Amino acid sequence: FWLLHKKTPELAAEAFAVVRELPHGAELHALARVLAAAQPAADFPALVALAESDVWAALPPSAPTGLLYPEVVAAAHHLRRAALEAQTVRRSVSRAARSHALNRALGEIEAVLTAGDALPEVVRDLCHEIAERWRDACVAVAGEVGHVEIAGPVRNPYTLNDPVIGAGFVGREEILRRLEELWATSDAPASVVLYGHRRMGKTSILRNLAGHLGAGVHPAYLNLQILGDAAGGAGDVLLAVADTVARALKGAGISPPPVEADALAAQPYRAFEHFLRATRAALEEDRLIIALDEFEELEGWIAAGRVPRDFLKVLRSYVQLDPHIAIAFAGLHTLEEMSGDYFEPFFASIIPIRVAFLSRAATFQLLANPPGEDFPLDYTPEALERVQDVTGGQPFLVQLIGHRLVTRFNDLTYEQGQPPAAQFTAADVAAVVDDPEFYSLGRYYFTGVWGQAAQGADGQHAVLTALAPRAEGLSLPDLQAATGLAEPALHAALEALRRHDVVAAQEDRWRFTAPLFRRWVSEHSVTVQG
Repeated sequence: FWLLHKKTPELAAEAFAVVRELPHGAELHALARVLAAAQPAADFPALVALAESDVWAALPPSAPTGLLYPEVVAAAHHLRRAALEAQTVRRSVSRAARSHALNRALGEIEAVLTAGDALPEVVRDLCHEIAERWRDACVAVAGEVGHVEIAGPVRNPYTLNDPVIGAGFVGREEILRRLEELWATSDAPASVVLYGHRRMGKTSILRNLAGHLGAGVHPAYLNLQILGDAAGGAGDVLLAVADTVARALKGAGISPPPVEADALAAQPYRAFEHFLRATRAALEEDRLIIALDEFEELEGWIAAGRVPRDFLKVLRSYVQLDPHIAIAFAGLHTLEEMSGDYFEPFFASIIPIRVAFLSRAATFQLLANPPGEDFPLDYTPEALERVQDVTGGQPFLVQLIGHRLVTRFNDLTYEQGQPPAAQFTAADVAAVVDDPEFYSLGRYYFTGVWGQAAQGADGQHAVLTALAPRAEGLSLPDLQAATGLAEPALHAALEALRRHDVVAAQEDRWRFTAPLFRRWVSEHSVTVQG
């Protein structure tokens, strides 16, 4: 504590590390580390660099009870958000987005400065010194950021139904680094399956691969839903794959082998093997990734008898022809979850990669720094926090709220003649999610997740219906009493829902991961069950 008072937080962090196991020790160690990292940041690039520092990871949430120094924890979160906004200023190509982010950063810093006597005396001077230095760093770049005026209806930059491609694709850096490691820097590319919650962004990941893997890796993307019921059987499927590979190679400046439709229809396996061998010769030392989206379609075609049961075994043998070719599946399930045994040939050789919800920082980036022309609207920190709280970071729901906020702003301004402030507040977010139109526009997402819960383990609907009226969640015994499920059935249902990011256990209570879905189930479950 004396070291903190003497403004030497780095030494204080070393001291608190010794007593981390004592009550409040972890809290004080985390705070000292944050202050030690924040203290030397004297210019804007240093603030930007802090946004990706690991010192924030151990910081306690700002709201819970039982903290020794809740005011200091709150101040540290203000500094964290200021650093994230500084990163947005540096990364954004939009003048308006930079201006808004800089204003938000200054607002977060001002919150520390105005905390005043609320901060404990032991760190008060240190916190103020850091905040003043950070404020000066932000003010110094204000001239280059500029200001933007609203001259007409705001173009809506948020995407509802299409995959996000290009500048608007954010928050999946870890998955892209993993894929780069598996495909671009390894001796041989590995086959993977991207799986996760509905509308989580799996397609967006596949569609953005070309810009992240380097010139020597060529992804060939095919959404299997485009084949309908695959009436032409294996020949139809392999013809579509061959066409997709040929287009990908041609787009990369590589001359692809000819796609022989008649041969693929007559002898699909032999013809496709011949095509792949010729493709391998054209690739030389480059790599090919065959990306098959909505891969559950394959199971449906096999079960219906349109595609032979050995199709996936043959597909795996194709991939084994050469270490320069791999397959990326994308869908709702891991291969082991599929009901048939058709995917068993891939079990030992494919790497599952879970696509989960966006982080808080990625949610803020997606909303406050959308792609395209200068976006003239802004969000208060409370509005951004509110969106994260109600969506849990589910990408489609985040995009839907952003889309509805812009639509509402344009309607109030140009249709009703009641222009609101050009900064969205938590009240604006509440108005959007309280509007029945929001749930109408999101119905395919909500009904899709509900429908997925009807597959696999029994009792998933019973669990969701029991949890829906209880925002605070239920303990396992209370949930068993509410559902009437036997313990093994309850555990199986919870595991299925947890694996698909529908529910999660927090502090021994089960809750919905996306509170908006909880609200939809609470209001619509009787209808959808009927």
